[in-house]
Amino acid sequence: MRVLVACEYSGTVRDAFLKLGHDAMSCDLLPTDVPGPHYQGNVADVLDGWMPVMWTAECDPDGDGWCQVRDIDPAECNCIGPTQDGIEYMERDGVLFGRPIESPHWDLMIAHPPCTYLSVSGMHWTARGLRDPQLTEDALAFVRLLMNAPIDRICIENPVSVISSRIRKPEQTIQPWQFGHDASKRTCLWLKNLPTLAPTSIIEPRIVDGRKRWGNQTDSGQNRLGPSDDRWKIRSETYAGIANAMAEQWGL
Repeated sequence: MRVLVACEYSGTVRDAFLKLGHDAMSCDLLPTDVPGPHYQGNVADVLDGWMPVMWTAECDPDGDGWCQVRDIDPAECNCIGPTQDGIEYMERDGVLFGRPIESPHWDLMIAHPPCTYLSVSGMHWTARGLRDPQLTEDALAFVRLLMNAPIDRICIENPVSVISSRIRKPEQTIQPWQFGHDASKRTCLWLKNLPTLAPTSIIEPRIVDGRKRWGNQTDSGQNRLGPSDDRWKIRSETYAGIANAMAEQWGL
């Protein structure tokens, strides 16, 4: 399968699909945290199935930070490169893109649109006049762009957000503790032509004054992760158990 993981820099979901043999690529405005197929740029550039001809990757024959099919045996690498047959090419802003002629579109997209201006927990800033409402309108327009992409199967992942009230309600709500993690973080999934995810490993909580609490929570229910410059980045990463479930259950 050709899998696009939109708005991901951690490589967690991308690598879960790669491990099962799929042709997966992540895309984000930030560079990837882990070497692998990644397009650093606007996801709109690649929604129609395009992939950059070159990308930073683990395979680096010339030691120049790039992997190209012309450098190695194409039978051992699924990277699109300028010497491959059956590939159509397009140049955009000085970058060469390619996609298979016989299967130009992605088979599956899993997208994690930024939740800063979408999550219900942060909307009080807008309600109090401390944040421009247009930021939320722009974020919703981006979600619609992803939902309307020419891809047969799509999952949009976000915390509890205004997507539910402004676009449509999610098909499923999941928790990390359903997938082998001692953590609580309610996550909504908006699905197109995909089944809901089946839990893989239930982690039981501790009970504090009759209330359920998981390892990432204080006794009062707050997240244990304190303020820091990269708190937003840590909080936005997909749990590996959820990523593996996506790959195993949707990569069929």
